Amino acid sequence: MRTFHKYLIIGSGVSGYHAFEKLHESNQDVVMITNDKEIPYDRPPLSKEYMRGEIDRSSLFFKPYEAYGGKVILGVMVERLQNSIAFLNNGDEIEFEKALIATGGSPRKLDLKGEKVRYLRTLEDADNIKRLASTAKTALIVGAGFIGMEVASSLTKLGIKVDVVEVKPYIWSTFVDERVSRYFQGYFEKRGVNFILNESVKGVEEREKIRVYLSDGRELVKDFVLIATGIAPNVEVAEKSGIATRNGILVNERLETNQTNVYASGDVANIEVKGKRRRIEHWNNAMYTGELAARNMMGSEENYDFLSTVWSDIFDLHIESAGETSGYDEYVVKGDMSKDSFSVIYVKDKAAIGYVAVNRPEEELDRLNSMVKDGASIKD
Repeated sequence: MRTFHKYLIIGSGVSGYHAFEKLHESNQDVVMITNDKEIPYDRPPLSKEYMRGEIDRSSLFFKPYEAYGGKVILGVMVERLQNSIAFLNNGDEIEFEKALIATGGSPRKLDLKGEKVRYLRTLEDADNIKRLASTAKTALIVGAGFIGMEVASSLTKLGIKVDVVEVKPYIWSTFVDERVSRYFQGYFEKRGVNFILNESVKGVEEREKIRVYLSDGRELVKDFVLIATGIAPNVEVAEKSGIATRNGILVNERLETNQTNVYASGDVANIEVKGKRRRIEHWNNAMYTGELAARNMMGSEENYDFLSTVWSDIFDLHIESAGETSGYDEYVVKGDMSKDSFSVIYVKDKAAIGYVAVNRPEEELDRLNSMVKDGASIKD
């Protein structure tokens, strides 16, 4: 069956949802297609409040199913786009004028299989991890990125003993310098998290518990394993449609792909920012680009102009960061690391290029964001 909708949104994450809302509130004919089983929901709480049982499932959803007016189609994949027609895996076709690909990313998989080996990306994933955690006393997390450490914090608060295996010599190596990394590691260790650095997992054997084999020959026995080694962009529909990809879907400053009337936004979009192409896996960037794409689909010609920030709440730390935290000449520390309240401003050619802040007031964060966006001069 073929139907027509003026605007097609592919994906129901933060970016797809906000694009849909922008079009819907403008009374546009829009439909959202998602292979997710659930209506759009907020993902950040999955590793934190929801994992710890502090909020219920219903509070995750942006709005109830009825509010979408039948314009969201669940559990269906768009296989390809051709001549302004979307071909779905259920045999249906949707003709459109303009489409947005906001398919996000999927966890990078390791060659480790087992019922007690889990990944976290969807609400269903979170429910499965919560089920395992409800009877667990020990857990192993592979990967010390934000998701890994957020889950480590949540499980520790639930009374579960957590080990974290990280292949790099220190945690968050792509996010902070070694000095700041050592601060975070020490903070987490004081709260019960154990780190195994410079190591990788070579295999697992699952019985009543799960035996984990490390690269140095050690064996660990755990109740379950979470793999948190980052995400890979979901570019399949773009590739099958002849849309240019390279570490995501390539877009210009208006979020247009190389295919006329097809846009991309959120985690899957690869955009040039300050002369460098990148994918930005931040919640507020997903929201911003979803809304920007929607406006441009309706006829605006706005360019990307946004300083994306990332934040996380881990144990009692509120962490925020923006800009570049590598490739700097020097850095300036404000506050006191020993009191768990500080900011680090990264400087290159006497200009602020990025920062990391821990437990700092809102006014300071606003000031830091302005400094980085403007490339403010940092005096000696």
